Amino acid sequence: LQIQLKNIFPQLQYALTMHFISPIPMELLTQENNLFISDSIGTGPFILGDYHPSQTVLLNKNEAYHVKGVPSINSLRIDVMKEAQTSWLNFNAQKIDVLNLTKDDYQIALNPNGELNEEFNKKNINLQISPTLIYWWFAFNMNDPFLGKNTLLRQAIAHAIDRDKFIRLFTYQTGQKANSIYPPGIPGFDKNEKVSFEYNLDKAKELLTKAGFPQGKGLPAFTFDVRGNSAIHRQMAEFVKQELQLINIDITISTLPFPQFLEKARKGELQFWFGGWVMDYPDAENTLQLLTKNNFAPGPNYSFYSHPDIEKWIEKLSLLSEGEEKWSLMKKINHQIQSDLPWVMLYYSRNYILSLPRVKNFVYSDIIYNYPKYISIE
Repeated sequence: LQIQLKNIFPQLQYALTMHFISPIPMELLTQENNLFISDSIGTGPFILGDYHPSQTVLLNKNEAYHVKGVPSINSLRIDVMKEAQTSWLNFNAQKIDVLNLTKDDYQIALNPNGELNEEFNKKNINLQISPTLIYWWFAFNMNDPFLGKNTLLRQAIAHAIDRDKFIRLFTYQTGQKANSIYPPGIPGFDKNEKVSFEYNLDKAKELLTKAGFPQGKGLPAFTFDVRGNSAIHRQMAEFVKQELQLINIDITISTLPFPQFLEKARKGELQFWFGGWVMDYPDAENTLQLLTKNNFAPGPNYSFYSHPDIEKWIEKLSLLSEGEEKWSLMKKINHQIQSDLPWVMLYYSRNYILSLPRVKNFVYSDIIYNYPKYISIE
């Protein structure tokens, strides 16, 4: 089996579930000086074979694995390919069995509805859509004298941005429209929840007038900070600028390399920006830490949002086990945050993965790494 991934090791790590670690005897840590770059210690289904950093990892079947008949494949090769074109050539030549799509691949493999295109359907290529714990929003600095102190103004901005169009343009319909501050995949996520706004320019103009700025009069130009200097980030910022111009709100785009963006965020100097989060573990707590007073910047609460009830509810939430009481409190917290609107929720990222017809029993997961041991090849 051959698999192509942009990165060998997933970026997500979930401290609570601790699924990304395994015990290693202390004497081996000492013997190897805690360096396991090219040597592996364990009792898993595969044994490390050839290893070429940033190129290829070859894993061979562990014949002594404790589960009979697992794995069913003799070897697993992971290729790291930096260029999308190289990946496509190898996948089409059937030198790669599994391909994790990137934004460069969407228009080739998918139709405008985010579905597998006809060419690949005819070849019986399989498309697997898998949720991630990565999600995105537009954020406000709640200390800002305009944006932070005027809920009606934030609501006007939220109603003026066409999220459907944003998802279509910048994710090729692969993003799942956000309906909550919590992403799918965590206990308590409710697919029936709704955000507190919708795309409606007339409503946005009405809210802007109620906020005290009819037709945008009296408002300064807001700074929209871009978290990276890539073309797509600049295009996202231009999209926001054009949307808000329709209700006479002007923004100035500030394009920063990501390290400088983070430095500005930690100093509490952001005003309006494209925010996002990769969850460390699948629990509401990991989201809500971004919205507590104890985590004001330089902590991860760059919005400087806080609410006395939210603080108490989060403390109570941390003591509850999974179940209706916890999930009901999560919903209550979400509703309050939607009312205060420090974030305009955008979308949840999803993995789009292609596999050849001969690949069976393949179920990808961002947080369960042992799925390759169940894969079989016809």
